[in-house]
Amino acid sequence: MSRVTLFVCGIAVLAAILVPLQSSYEGRYDRSMEDAADRLSFILDEFWVSEADTMTIRGWEVLPSSDCSIEIEGHNLTVYLKDRSYRSIVSKSMDRTVIGHGDEVTITKR
Repeated sequence: MSRVTLFVCGIAVLAAILVPLQSSYEGRYDRSMEDAADRLSFILDEFWVSEADTMTIRGWEVLPSSDCSIEIEGHNLTVYLKDRSYRSIVSKSMDRTVIGHGDEVTITKR
């Protein structure tokens, strides 16, 4: 009987620890994806004020996994990961552009 009680108590303690850890992990992951969206918008903003005429974005270099994609439309830059989205703002309005993990897109100044 004491082994069963010890086993049940051990499971209860593990459950009590794992739930906050999972929540903490998801929070960190969301923050890192928000940071990725902000970095991408910063890169685009820097391109528009630079002297360069074109910029090539390779999805596999800027996206963390093949489940991700980027959509830029107007002043909105959104990074999608499965059922979640992370939004950032770009200073220059752009035509709708979608970049998948395996895509390579060249942006040209008008």
